[in-house]
Amino acid sequence: MRRSALTRTVIALLSGLLLWALWFVLAYALHGAQCAGALGLSRTAGQIAQVGLWLVALGVIALLARRAARLDVSQGLGRTARYLQITAIGATIFAGLPILVLAPC
Repeated sequence: MRRSALTRTVIALLSGLLLWALWFVLAYALHGAQCAGALGLSRTAGQIAQVGLWLVALGVIALLARRAARLDVSQGLGRTARYLQITAIGATIFAGLPILVLAPC
């Protein structure tokens, strides 16, 4: 396996869940700052910012999943990369659903 192919494979394996973790930290930091009143956002504006952040994270992870599906690597690594990307999409949806249905603070 060439070095560039190995780099793309490692990025495909790690990127989805790393982006999910980054979104998770940012979402809860925004939530805490909003509830503490540190940002001066109204509840509605804070909720809109949360939903926007959630949709951006989902979009980026979905784009990376499409890219991982086109990797030219061994079947095992390609399948693992796809499953990890699907897991990241599922985790982002599952962790983001409360933003849509619960009050922010």
